[in-house]
Formats: sequence, C-alpha cells, structure tokens
Amino acid sequence: MDLSITPCVLSLLLIGFSYAQEVKIYPAEKSIRRETNQKGLFITCEVDGLADDQNANLEWLDPADNVIGPYNSAAMSRIYSMQMRTSNELQFDTLKNGDEGVYTCRGTIGGNTITNDIRLELYDGIKVLSNHTQQPNIYTDAVIACAATANPLPTVQWRFANRTEVRGERYRPLPQGLEIKNITKADNGVYICMITVKEMSDSLPFQINVTVTVPPSLKGPPTRSTPIVGKRFEMTCVADGTPRPSFTFKKDKIVLTGERYKVSVVSDVNVNQGMLVIEELQDSDEGTYSCVAHNQGGNVTESVFINTIVPPVIEPIINQSVPEGNAVELVCIAKGDPAPVVTWRVAGSDITISDSQDKDITIESSVEEQPLIQVKTVKLKFAKLEPKHANNYTCSASNEAGTQEKDGRVLVEFKPNFDDTPYSSTYSWLNEKTEIKCVANAVPLAVIKWKHNGAIITEGPNFKISSERGTRQMTSILEVSVNVENMNSIFGKFTCMAENLHGEQEKEITLIQAVVPSAPSISIDGVSPTTIDLLITPHQETGGQPIIDYKVVYYAEGDEQNKVTRMAPVSSNSQELRTQFLIDKLTAEVRYYISVEARNNVGYGAKAEISDTTPAVRQPNNPKVTSPRTSDDPNTYKLVWEKPETGGKPLTGYKVKYYQVELKADDPEKVEKVVGEMITKTVDQGDTTEISLTELMPSSAYELQITAMNAIGVSMATTKIFTTPPGGLTDDGIEGSVVADTGPQTGGATSSTSPAVPASSKEDSETEGMATAAIIGILIAIIILLFLVIDVTFYFTKQCGLLWALKGKVAGGEAGGERADAEATDHEKEAFIKEGKQDSEEPSAKENVDVVNETDKSGEEDKMKELEPEDKEEKPVTESAEEVKEEAPLASSPQTETAPAPTAEASAESAVPDPQGDDKDPKV
Repeated sequence: MDLSITPCVLSLLLIGFSYAQEVKIYPAEKSIRRETNQKGLFITCEVDGLADDQNANLEWLDPADNVIGPYNSAAMSRIYSMQMRTSNELQFDTLKNGDEGVYTCRGTIGGNTITNDIRLELYDGIKVLSNHTQQPNIYTDAVIACAATANPLPTVQWRFANRTEVRGERYRPLPQGLEIKNITKADNGVYICMITVKEMSDSLPFQINVTVTVPPSLKGPPTRSTPIVGKRFEMTCVADGTPRPSFTFKKDKIVLTGERYKVSVVSDVNVNQGMLVIEELQDSDEGTYSCVAHNQGGNVTESVFINTIVPPVIEPIINQSVPEGNAVELVCIAKGDPAPVVTWRVAGSDITISDSQDKDITIESSVEEQPLIQVKTVKLKFAKLEPKHANNYTCSASNEAGTQEKDGRVLVEFKPNFDDTPYSSTYSWLNEKTEIKCVANAVPLAVIKWKHNGAIITEGPNFKISSERGTRQMTSILEVSVNVENMNSIFGKFTCMAENLHGEQEKEITLIQAVVPSAPSISIDGVSPTTIDLLITPHQETGGQPIIDYKVVYYAEGDEQNKVTRMAPVSSNSQELRTQFLIDKLTAEVRYYISVEARNNVGYGAKAEISDTTPAVRQPNNPKVTSPRTSDDPNTYKLVWEKPETGGKPLTGYKVKYYQVELKADDPEKVEKVVGEMITKTVDQGDTTEISLTELMPSSAYELQITAMNAIGVSMATTKIFTTPPGGLTDDGIEGSVVADTGPQTGGATSSTSPAVPASSKEDSETEGMATAAIIGILIAIIILLFLVIDVTFYFTKQCGLLWALKGKVAGGEAGGERADAEATDHEKEAFIKEGKQDSEEPSAKENVDVVNETDKSGEEDKMKELEPEDKEEKPVTESAEEVKEEAPLASSPQTETAPAPTAEASAESAVPDPQGDDKDPKV
C-alpha cells in the first residue's frame, strides 16, 4: 500500500466520524411554550458517540448569540448553564418576559463545530384577582366576583361544588361575576369559577366560598364584675352575626383606647363575646359604658352604668400597755364606700366581742361621711384591766368590695406568777445533767434568780443557767450536774425567784434522786414445743423514770453456760402496760429458766425469774380461714388462711376438700345436705396461705375443710361455708364450658375429685358395687395383657418364659444344661412379672393421690430393704397439678374419701377432726 495516501485516508475517516456525531436537545422539540413566571425550567444539550479522549466543549447561546456562562453567585444569575463532559444544561430559575427566542447549543469536536437550537415561547397564564371567600349582604342582589386575566383572553363558566352548571332564574352570569338575586343563607356554599384559555389548552377551576353576611344582634345588656376600686374589672357582651361580629367599648360615648383598656374577642362554636378588662379600677372610671358589636352588615349597641365601690381600709391601731386595774381602749378607724361593717374579736377566734360578754368590756361606734368615702370608728373599751384581758385583738372591716383586718395589742402589766411552770418536782441521778425549768409570767418581763439551801446559785461546775424570752413570759433553765462529790447534798428543794416593778414571787421545785426500777412481774401466756410466750408487767416502783426496755435471759436446763440474752421493747400501745414477748427457736420437751430485768434511764433493776418446760412435738393447729364468704368469681373461690402454730415441726403442706351443698332455708349458716362431689386439693408447701378452688357452679353454696400437716400428723379440720355469685360457666356448657384447672396450683397444689357421700342409700350401694366390679375387671385385664407382652418379648429376645417352656415340652424336652438355663430364666421372668404387677397397681393418670409425709424416711428405707419384693409398702405418689376426676370409688373401700355428713347444728366455720383421720392418700 502506498504510504503517501495514509494521512489522507485517516483525515477522511476522522472527518466522516465527526460529521456522524450530532448535538441533541431535550425536550426533543424545535419549540416549547411555557408560562411566564414559571419556576425551574431546564433544557439539556448532549452529544452521543464521543470517544473517551474526546470533549464536545458544549456551550449555550442566547437569542442574541451571547454565550450563557455558569452560575454566578455574586450576580445571582437567573439564567445559567451547567457544563459536563458530554452534556450542558441550560437552567432558568424563573421565566420572565423577554426570555422568549431561539437558544442554540454549540459544540466543537476535532476542530469541527456542530449546533442545534430550540425556540422558547412565553405566554401569560391565568391570574385571578378575586377572593376565595366572599360575604355578600343578606337579602340583596349579590354579585360573586371572578375577575381573571390571561393572554390570550380567558372565558368563564360557573358551576356548583358538585361540578354541575349554575342555572336558574335567580342566577345571571355577568362579565364581573355571577349575580344571585335576593341572596339568603340557603345560598351559602362553594361556587366554582371555571376559567379557560382554549388557545393554550389551559384551565383553572377557582373555588369561591360564599357566606352571606348577617347583621349583628346582642344577647342582652353587658355583664360585669363588681367594680371595686384597685381591683381588676371585666365587662362582657355576647353577640350573634355572620361573619362573627367585632366589638368596641365606649365610656360616656367615647371609644376606650390606650394601655389601661384591653379589648378582646372570645369565639367558639357556641358563643361569640367581646370583653373589656381594666386591670386596676379607679374612682374616675365611674360612668356609662357601651358595648358595640359590628360587622359588614351593621352594628348594635347596649349600655350599662358603672358605680365604683371602695374596699375598706383600716388605719394603724395603737397598742396599749396599762397596769392591771386601769381603764384602756383600742380604736379602729375604717374607711370605705359604702361604709364598712366593723367588728372586734380576740385574735385567732371567730367569735365577735359584744357588750354582753364581759361587764368590763364595751363597744362604741360612730360614722363620718366624707366626699366619695365614709369613715367608721369603733372603740373596744376596757373599764378595769385584768391579766385575762392581755391579748391581741383583731379589728375587721367589711363591705361588698371586700374585707380588711388589723390587730391591736393590750398589755396588762402585772407582777410575776408561775402558772405555766410545768412541774413542782423532777428527777436526776449520778453522772446525769438535769434541767430544771422555771416559767415566770409577768409584764414587764421578770428577772429570775435561783436559790439552793438558802444560798443564791451562781454558775460553776455544778450549775449552769440559761434563759428564753417569750411573750409576757420569761423561762429560766437551771442545769444541775450530779456527781460523786455532790451526790449527798445536791438533791432537795430549789427556789426560783421572779421580780419586776410590780412585785416579786417565789416557786419551789424539788430535785428527787431517781433509782433503778423494781423487778417486774412475769408470767407465761403460752407454751409450744418451740416457743414460750412471756407476759411482762412493770412494777409500780419505776424509780422515777420510765421503763425503756427489758433484758430477757434464758437457757436450757443443764446448759447454763449457753445463756441467750434478748431485748424486749416496751409495748407501743399506750393503753396496755404489759409487754408480750415471744421466745422462739426452742427445743421440745426441755425445761427453760428465764429471768427478766427492767431498765430505765438509771440502769437495770432487780431480776424476776420463772421456768417452764416445752411440750412434745405434735401435729399443727388448725388453720384460720380469713377469706370472705362470697366469691368474686362464679367458677372460682380464692381460699385464704393464716399460717397456724406448727406444733414444733415445720409445716409440710395443707389439704383442702370442698363440695357443693344446700343450705337450710331458715338458717343459711347451716348445711341441709351435700349435693356434689368432693374435690380434694393438696398444697405441698407449708409457707403457702392461699389457693384457688375451681370447678365451681355459679349461684351455689359450698362447704370446705382445710387441714395443716407436719411430720407428726394432721391438724384438726377447719370448715367454712362459701357461696358463688351468678354468671360464669355451668357444667352444661352455657356461656362456655367448665374447664378443670390443669395448671399448677398455688404452693404446688394437687387435686383429686371423689363423691361427697353424706348418707348411703340402696341405689348408691348398687352403683358403687357395679363400679367396683368394673375397676377390678379392668385391672385384671391389664395385668394379663402386660404378662403376655413380657412373655412374648422374653420368648424372642432371651429364649425363656412360659411360651418357651411350652415349646420345650411340646418338642420332647431339652438337655439338662438347657433345662437349668430355662429354670434360671423362668426365675428372672417371675421376678420381672411381680415387679410389673406392682407397677401396674400404682395410680394411673386418671387417679389422683395426695402427698403423704413420711415421719422417718431413712428408717422407712431400711425397713424396705429388709422386706421381700411382695411385702414392700407402696411409696406415696404425687401427681402433677392437673385436676382429674376419679372413677366411682369402691363402696366398701376404706380409702374412698367422703365428706362428713353435716348436721343441722354444723356452723359455717369451725374446727373439727379431719374426717380421714391421718388423711392417707387412696391407693388402687
């Protein structure tokens, strides 16, 4: 190939490739039309087919062929371009008149220029000059305005809110709007002014909400608060109208303006009211006030006269201090309009003082009228002062504007007295500091001195003196320190001497030596295998000080070196002098020696001693039922009881039995007869004190029995009658079905159901006999079936058993060695059959056996080891908490649980022996 033509070929190829590339503009139209003032128009220019190393250098030219540059933040460009490698976007933030014309996108590729252009046309969009809300006056020929502009000019059509055309004699389209003749409230609603520019295919549905204007009307004259000078004053008026009227207030026909007058409007669905508020009313605010309500339809006015009133003001009262026996008066001067009512009373009392209460006290009153106010003077006069008259007195002045009170004091000067000294004797003891108080009442206040053994007391190591000032009272406190050096001389009489200008008085106070208390009286209130209940009574001789507590020391006979000391607090019951104290954690059948010492502030006193022997461990006391007679639930009763005395062994649980009964009509506290099955629940935790009794019938009566158990035995039973309310579920499935409580019971309770048999009958005996025969037959069938399964299993797995032996006999016998093996295998089979029989005799899943507590598990296990397999006792079996009903029990079986037949004298709640004795669980 001629190399000289290669550059020419390459140039031609490059030129052809360049002309194959073109500028594309989006939107892909030669001309676009947009509305003036439209925001956010952009036009995109791009080139397809550029190689990776090529750049189109695209730029936009405006209609004047000026290059449109990028955004200039300083100039806040409205029209600008955004350059990218293969595209350039022309951006109009807002379209304005003058932006129309041809815009050109120009690119340069490999020295070649390529262009494309687009025409932008602008038009004026639809603009509405009317309001969305219009309020024409009622009963007029109203015009609903809809003034619209556009270029080209628009046309208008009227429609209702449901888009149907407005037609009728009362409606007439006008160039300025829609005329509605004699408009009323019935014409209220939304009208649509449909504005259309056909040439631009543009339309605008303009909604107008029409509300007819109704002139305002006031609902009566304005209401107001009491016009009290110096207080907040409010005036309100209520008006109707459409639209809701505004309010203006006037005084003496002058509109109220300024900061003193606050006008507001309160509107809600039910009321539209205007309010005038004057925060601090003045005398000058008296006059005629008018409330004006107005809207587009007119205005209405109501007026009222305001007569201001002045609350009482009391001038300061001058206190009086006069010697006893003289005359004196307290003067109260009160101003107000109208004239206030003025009274006197002792401060802190509600009783008004009158002339008849005390012959030495009189009331004198007078009134003086002044411009805009009245002055009332009331004097409280004492003819002859006594100490009892010394007090603070309150003057009260009231009128309809309010009340004001002020106090005045009368001081009666008198010589000292000791009426408020708290005691004439007090106590102290060795190494104690005791305060002796002397209270002297006197006006003026008294000066107090102390004497002991005829000598004036001064402060020193044995005495300190302090004082407290009060109203007409001086208190002197003498602190006396008792020690070994002064113990024999410090006790005795102390003299308090009080003196003022009216005289002198003395008061003797005896300081008595306190001692330790005498031995208390003690007795034993109750004894159990593990507790002794002490009753401690203090001796009358407490040593001059209150008993603080008691020290109780006790030990077991023969174990004096292990004494136990405990503190017994004094009874907190102020009505009970005796203190009850429980000594616990004792051992049964042991004699204990007990001593008690009382302690006061001085120390411990003499001992009181007593001894007693704890009884042997026994079964617990019967529980006390505390739950109410009536259940809250028709199908469930919450049984609650108090934990009984344990009898010396921890409680292992409780057993509850309940059954439906009929109560006597004449005595609902007694049972007529038992009508339902007995259900038994066992609680296997001794700390539990409540359980839910389920499977109850609504509107029924039940009797329950509850017993407590420990390792020794079972307590006496407590019985209680309870009833269920109506509603809930019945056993025939009405309103649902009765569902047995299959979840775990409180405290790990298990339950079983057995018939409650208060009295036997011939029919019951026959039924029970048939049930017993059925049970025996089922058990025999189970044992035979189990035997056959085991024998067949042994036949195939161990080549032994009854079938294997029969096979050997049929076959004519086996060798001696094989016969010996067969005999050994038969022996193993027999033991296995016995064990399987024993297992089959344990209660099934449909039978519920209560837990029986073993008194000595280790001894029982040793005994079981000594017995042959067939002689071993059956161990108690505890079922899950699921409640199931037993099959009909054997009539003659001693294990069948029955409820005791109630007698006519049976009470609703009492302690009776458990009908099952030790309450052994039934065994099948």
